[in-house]
Amino acid sequence: MTDDLDGWRGRAAALAEGLARQGAITDSAWREAVAAVPRHVFVPAFHDDEAGVVRAGDPRWLDAVYSDDTLVTQRKEHDGSAWSTSSTTRPSLMLRMLELLDVSDGMTVLEIGTGTGYNAALLSERLGAENVTSVDIDPELVEAARGRLAGAGYVPRLEARDGALGCPGRAPYDRVIATVAFERVPRAWIGQVRPGGVVLADVRPRGMTWAGALALLTVGADGTAGGPLVSCTWGFMSARPDVSRPGAPEPVHIDATSVRSRTSEVGAGALRTPGLSLLIWQRLPGINAYSEAGGAQITAPDGSWAKASGRVPAHVEHGGPSDVWTRVEEAHAWWVGHGRPGVEDFGLAVGPDGQRLVHRGRGRGMGGLG
Repeated sequence: MTDDLDGWRGRAAALAEGLARQGAITDSAWREAVAAVPRHVFVPAFHDDEAGVVRAGDPRWLDAVYSDDTLVTQRKEHDGSAWSTSSTTRPSLMLRMLELLDVSDGMTVLEIGTGTGYNAALLSERLGAENVTSVDIDPELVEAARGRLAGAGYVPRLEARDGALGCPGRAPYDRVIATVAFERVPRAWIGQVRPGGVVLADVRPRGMTWAGALALLTVGADGTAGGPLVSCTWGFMSARPDVSRPGAPEPVHIDATSVRSRTSEVGAGALRTPGLSLLIWQRLPGINAYSEAGGAQITAPDGSWAKASGRVPAHVEHGGPSDVWTRVEEAHAWWVGHGRPGVEDFGLAVGPDGQRLVHRGRGRGMGGLG
């Protein structure tokens, strides 16, 4: 499949050129890697909401594979519904992250989330496959990726294992990059990176995925790590808790038998405001948020819930053990009082006691994320 199928080399070169024009690639080494890696080898089929499964040979297949689009490559049934459990992410985000990783020749990289194998191929093209390790919780994905990588001429180290545990057998690494989203940066990653090395992770809540960001962390000699957050409204699929389940939020049973009502100067729009949504997540770890006509509903792990309208003054209904909308109001008050900071005004610090959001403008800790 690495033969010049319908001019894939020209398509790969055009993809690299397009990514360079939009600023996703500034390093010529990554531009050359994108042009050299046959992406179609790693995406023999993908799911389309309208067309169903689009496979090699379909006239739409190559155009989609060499576009700057995310393509869903695996779906699994869970609780009577089909969930997307793996994809090849849009190349502009992949290359943005690879550039943020700031690699140089000879560095070793651990990738969390093998998926199709395309990102591992780019890393192998840039650094040499002997310097690349990639893990995924799904053995089916790992074995498929292994065959595709070998067919394209790359033989990195692949293992089927829980990415939260890293891959200690080949540590220490110079870099760790996570291409699945985690709510907390696992301590195992910090311990498997050399002091001065970098962890680049997509950090976001399962139940409010738009509230996440990319965390670019430098590992210290004391086993801690910290660094800035980089805005990324829509990132990667959430990590699966086990291979049989999607990375979806757990449903929360709520008690709606006793409903209380009030008004609030903070409406449902707060949940989708960059920067503010991070603070809301920090104050309500485990939050689930659902859009509704004219507003939104949130639930907390203890069964507390609230519905708020979008218009201000907002109409708020709430129930359960506590009025959780007060936590949203508290986050909003802090946010307004500190100049309405955006995502990139915050950083993340990871230590033995967990992770905490840091307001970079004042260097003040914001408390743990759970």
